[in-house]
Amino acid sequence: MENPIIAYLSDIGSHDEAHALGKGLIHTIAPGVTITDITHQVTPFDVREGGQYLLDVPKSFPANTVICAYVYPETGTSTRTVVVRNEKGQLIVAPNNGLLTWALGAVPAVEAWEVTSPDVMNQPVEPTWYGKDVVVACAAHLAAGVDPSAVGPRLDLADLVRLPTTDAVRQADGSVLGEVTRIDKAFGNVWTNITLDAVSGGGELEGKTLQLVSGDVTLQLPYHATFGKVGIGEPLVYTNSRGTVALGLNQGSFLDKYGIGQGATLTLSVA
Repeated sequence: MENPIIAYLSDIGSHDEAHALGKGLIHTIAPGVTITDITHQVTPFDVREGGQYLLDVPKSFPANTVICAYVYPETGTSTRTVVVRNEKGQLIVAPNNGLLTWALGAVPAVEAWEVTSPDVMNQPVEPTWYGKDVVVACAAHLAAGVDPSAVGPRLDLADLVRLPTTDAVRQADGSVLGEVTRIDKAFGNVWTNITLDAVSGGGELEGKTLQLVSGDVTLQLPYHATFGKVGIGEPLVYTNSRGTVALGLNQGSFLDKYGIGQGATLTLSVA
């Protein structure tokens, strides 16, 4: 790769030096490489959440990118680390535990390898930190010019682990059944897998009232394109920056106020 970029995601946080040690290893192996943090604030051990954070990364970064990602609750076990080349030409290094489910759905894989060569690992490998010593080290070697075929044996694409996913379903009464796929942590917004067209049937929704039902919570919420259309502290339904329907509170946390969190099922309909 010419002028390679490493895009780096983990669940180790930024409260101590751990993520910086990973970057130090990258600079030791591939001096001068550009490192961009995706996030290190994935909820610890939450592979599904980490996978959601990777959804838009392949499309947003250029072809000369090595995506280095780990949420590795199985570190030190037989879970394999893999290198994947996608249709864009990017290389992705990650544990083969489903973390790449959405990234590979966005830009499909064309080749994959299992990381087994000690030459692309940081030695000695610490079994409690495969993330740094295997994933990060391998990504750095790839950015430094090592051919992915040198990391280990070729892997059948069917062996790449995918997490189960569900699509929103339009029901006979016109409501749409979906689920919460992600929490926008900084603001407490609740993102779903429901599209605007699924709710509207192709019609205009701006200013209309939608009924939300989730567990024992039933709400009548206005749909607006932006938060400023409702008063401070007032809830709304909107379309988020990733193109799916979301629930928000103007200058507040919808999650904290209503308790509809990650994985919750819900229905939306035009009231």
